[in-house]
Amino acid sequence: MPFYRDLYARCGVAASGFCGLADLEQLPIVDKHLLRSAGAGAVALDAPAQCVRISTSGSTGEPFEFLIDRRYDQLRKAQYLRPYLRNGRRLADKVLRLTAFPSSRTPWFSRLGMLRESQLNCAAEPAGIVAAWRSLAADVLQGYPSSLRALAHHCLDSGDSLAPAPRLVFTDSEKLSSDTRALLERAFGATVIDIFGTYETDNIGYQCMANEGYHVATDCVALELVRDGTPVAVGEEGEIVVSVLENYTTPFIRYNLRDLGRFSGKPCSCGSSFPLLQTIEGRADDLIVLADGRRRSPMDVLGRLDRFVDAILHYQLRQIAIGRFELLIAPSNRFADTGLEPIVEAAESVLSEAVLDVKLVPAIPPERSGKRRAFVSELARKNE
Repeated sequence: MPFYRDLYARCGVAASGFCGLADLEQLPIVDKHLLRSAGAGAVALDAPAQCVRISTSGSTGEPFEFLIDRRYDQLRKAQYLRPYLRNGRRLADKVLRLTAFPSSRTPWFSRLGMLRESQLNCAAEPAGIVAAWRSLAADVLQGYPSSLRALAHHCLDSGDSLAPAPRLVFTDSEKLSSDTRALLERAFGATVIDIFGTYETDNIGYQCMANEGYHVATDCVALELVRDGTPVAVGEEGEIVVSVLENYTTPFIRYNLRDLGRFSGKPCSCGSSFPLLQTIEGRADDLIVLADGRRRSPMDVLGRLDRFVDAILHYQLRQIAIGRFELLIAPSNRFADTGLEPIVEAAESVLSEAVLDVKLVPAIPPERSGKRRAFVSELARKNE
């Protein structure tokens, strides 16, 4: 494809001599902006006439569309299923999935009683979701953490519980915080398994029942952690860069996801041979920027809000400018028991000299993808 050919020529890289994954480090790192700018130049010249068109959600303000061939599309679908089947989902289970783009189509295999999945809009009223769950008599619940969080609050506040209780709960597409995990497990009485992936790569890694990290699917993606383009040591935090191994139509080679993670130096106690990605800290361009130019994870602030899980339905920290933040809080029915003062004190204790404007709001609307972010940097958005 012309994009990579020209890029490697400009960088003086002769990719024809490569013979293993270790050679990847010689290649330049690319991102969504570069591939969008390349347009048709990022597509293989020998791409088949009949391709599948994939569109990303555009939740970062950068919607992106690319092509895959039908062979890879089938592999992609199988790869998508692996984390769920690996963690106890059965072929005959009925799944209720909350998503921004629900489909009413019933595949032929679902009509035969296999891989049955009903989809609801993630913005639906929680009472309606509970009613749909009971009508379906589902076994497995799946959705964005923010959507399931709202449903969990409804169940705990109203006593309108899911019955029968889900055997498994899967989350995906958003950062799953520790307080949200605890809330979901308390409300639904089931283990929560988080899946990490993107539209461009599909599933990259997934948790298991041991909950010791994310098993990286190294047979589908080559995952690197880099800082300033250089690989980091085990245990150190770096940007997540992936190469998708089977997408020959629109290749993603050393593709920077702008997420942060760190490798664990230990194998998982479940016995899997896949390497463990210990943490995923969110997007690298959505970090707090300090007055001296240093960056740090917003989890320093958000982690202190964990203990207020009963009082807060949703929250969102926004960096408006250097030294100025806004904290939006959608209170739950039990907010009055806690009050605003301890929440503000917890956030301000980390932000130090910065100005923090706290606002109580009826709701925090999701982005176009249907997802909510716990932290949004207006600085990053201005630079896109």
